[in-house]
Formats: sequence, structure tokens, C-alpha cells
Amino acid sequence: MPPEDVDVIMVAPKAPGTEERKAYLEGFGVPGLVAVKQNPSGEAREVALAMTKAMHWTKAGILECTFEQETYEDLFGEQCVLCGGLVELMRNGFEVLVEAGYPPEMAYFECVHEMKLIVDLVWQGGIKRMAEVISNTAEYGMWAVGHQIIGPEVKEKMKEALKRVENGEFANEWVDEYKRGIPLLKASREKIGEHQVETVGAEIRKLFAQK
Repeated sequence: MPPEDVDVIMVAPKAPGTEERKAYLEGFGVPGLVAVKQNPSGEAREVALAMTKAMHWTKAGILECTFEQETYEDLFGEQCVLCGGLVELMRNGFEVLVEAGYPPEMAYFECVHEMKLIVDLVWQGGIKRMAEVISNTAEYGMWAVGHQIIGPEVKEKMKEALKRVENGEFANEWVDEYKRGIPLLKASREKIGEHQVETVGAEIRKLFAQK
């Protein structure tokens, strides 16, 4: 624990480091979070905001939060939605189409490549705007089928994951993984690298490279 006479602050970008750097070099910035845990000097908040301004985050916007809120929400989002949830959704969708006899290249386009196009629409205008922009057929399928795939049972699993984050179980598990030389990470990276979704994806990116 830090001494009581020391300011304790946190500044956290709401974007991957590569995107943060890109935005900075372009003269803009990414949204960020600021938290103050200890403020004996009375200037901790001002120092934190000055740091975000130096990194151009204030051009995009800053939200204030607590250390706990940022930590728990960030881990939950990574595990259940942005990384873990999204990757498993794409991989399983790809496998279902390929196992049903559809061309892997088309399966990749439908379940992986086009993900960015849809997410960009949500990023730009929200879910409602995305629904208005896609075809009526796509929108109907979204409302009629989506909740059957990601239903109440998945939400309950998400709640369990959040509890594991909040009670420290995930942190302990991660510390143990790190002490053992990250065997799960290494094995998982190798496994996904050998998966057909990756080998097909590499070929697709070569053939349809974005210039």
C-alpha cells in the first residue's frame, strides 16, 4: 500500500495502445478515464487531468471513475465481450458454416471480416442507427434470432465472470498463470494460430488487402 502522504491517481485510455499512439500522432486523442485514490496534496485530480491533456485524451473526452470501477469493468468487458466473447462468437460461427459444407473463405467473410463493418456502424451512431442502416432482412434476423443465440443463460455466465473479477478469483488465477510462465497463453496462441479461421484469414487478407 502507498504511504498516506502520497498522491495516488490513475489515467487509463479507452483504446488499445496502438490506436492511442496513432491518434496522438494524428494530433487527436482517444477517450480516457481518470481516478483519484489518494489526494493529500490537494492537486491529484489536476495532475491526472494534465497528464491526459498532454496525451491529447481531452480532445476526445475524459470520464472520472474509481480504481475499482475501471479495473472490474475493464476485465469484464475484455473477457465477456470485446475479446473473449467476440473471438468465441466469430470462431464458432466460422466452424458452423464450414462444418455445414460452406466454403471457408465465405465463412470467414461472413463471420470475421464483416465484423468491423458492423462495429463501425455501432461506433458511429449506436445500435439503433446500425439497425436502420443494414437491410430489413438483416435487421429482422438480428431481432428474431440474436437473443436465441445470446440468451439468458449466457447473461448468467457473464454474471459469474463478473463475480470472479470482483472477488479476486480471476486476479489470483492470472498471478498463478504468470508465475508458471504463462503456459495457457502460449498454448492458446499456438492453437488459434493453427485454426482454419486463422489460416484462411491470412489468405483473405493477402488477396483483399486494404490499401
